[in-house]
Amino acid sequence: MRAALVIAATTVREALRERLLLNLLVFAVILIASSITISQLTVGDQYRIIADVSASSTQIFGTLIAGFLSVALISRELDRRTCYPMLARPIGRGTFLLGKALGLLAVVTLNGLIMALASLATLLVYAGAAQLPLAAFAAAYLLMVVQFAICIGFAALFSTFTTPTLATVYTLSIVLAGHAFSEIRTFWLADRRSGLKGLVGVLDYLLPNMGLLDLKEAITYRDPVPWETMGWRFGYGLTYAALLVALGAWTFSRRDVR
Repeated sequence: MRAALVIAATTVREALRERLLLNLLVFAVILIASSITISQLTVGDQYRIIADVSASSTQIFGTLIAGFLSVALISRELDRRTCYPMLARPIGRGTFLLGKALGLLAVVTLNGLIMALASLATLLVYAGAAQLPLAAFAAAYLLMVVQFAICIGFAALFSTFTTPTLATVYTLSIVLAGHAFSEIRTFWLADRRSGLKGLVGVLDYLLPNMGLLDLKEAITYRDPVPWETMGWRFGYGLTYAALLVALGAWTFSRRDVR
């Protein structure tokens, strides 16, 4: 575990030097801060518009950062063979991949915290502390970090056996499919065609249930936080991400790196 933490610390330093990370983060913060102006150009409850734009910006840009950055750093190590001297030592490939995933998760968590603080400041300026559902805000943004962990898990898996471009496409596509499937799952289950229900059952196991980890509406509509299910939500997301990293380590162990 000590070796994995050393690799994670090195990964954090590498990630913080990436220009892509800084560009996406700055753009996300600017979009969040400008949500007040955006709300003035639309019709409806301005608080809901600001909250929705802020939370959605954090979710979208956090996912993009997790996907692009994870694939870039892991694939670079493999393509340039800079990890080979490390793997020649008594460090397992699973330890290496775990360290990269932990480092990336730390960086993405830090980025999520920055975007969350920007969102919080924007909402406080508009609505004030008394009108802001702080419990829902904290729960929603913590679950976003779990979503980012799943994205990192897919990136770690695909980076071990395909090209960086395809790994990025596969990662973002499956994460997007997980969000879309959680929205249409109920309608598919209500369909009378039994074959469609079988497909839904298969997709339930394969695709990540990103809707389970999405509490943006609790901020937008000031809904009560379902604390009784928070443990299950966290457990599901982190277990799914851990299984992806484990599968990636198994795939990486079968790859010829000589």
